[in-house]
Amino acid sequence: MNKTAPIVNDVLLNNKVQKKPLSYSSANANKFAEVLENQKRYMEVKFSTHAQERLKQQNINITSQEISMINEATKKAEIKGSKESLILLKDLALVVNISNKTVITAIDKTRQKDKIFTNIDSTVIL
Repeated sequence: MNKTAPIVNDVLLNNKVQKKPLSYSSANANKFAEVLENQKRYMEVKFSTHAQERLKQQNINITSQEISMINEATKKAEIKGSKESLILLKDLALVVNISNKTVITAIDKTRQKDKIFTNIDSTVIL
């Protein structure tokens, strides 16, 4: 009697092990999308190259506590359905793309000439 070990994720065909193609059901795809969306909610904000340059030019340092505040503000804006938000933190104005959690630009109070911000759909005051 020929005993063989069970083959997992492979198919035995003509006494040769063939790789079984992975199949994705819509239930698995939906579950993956749900997990991915949940993970995105907990991601920290990133700073675009432009925002980093602005912070450097204006000699602005952001503390880890302020990063936490910006993260919380971003989560709140996301819950409200915001896409592009102005976050006001002390004397600093940040324009944040909420969906990809990226600070697009940063402006300190002394450089806010016209005090007009465009292409935003919400404001969070910290």
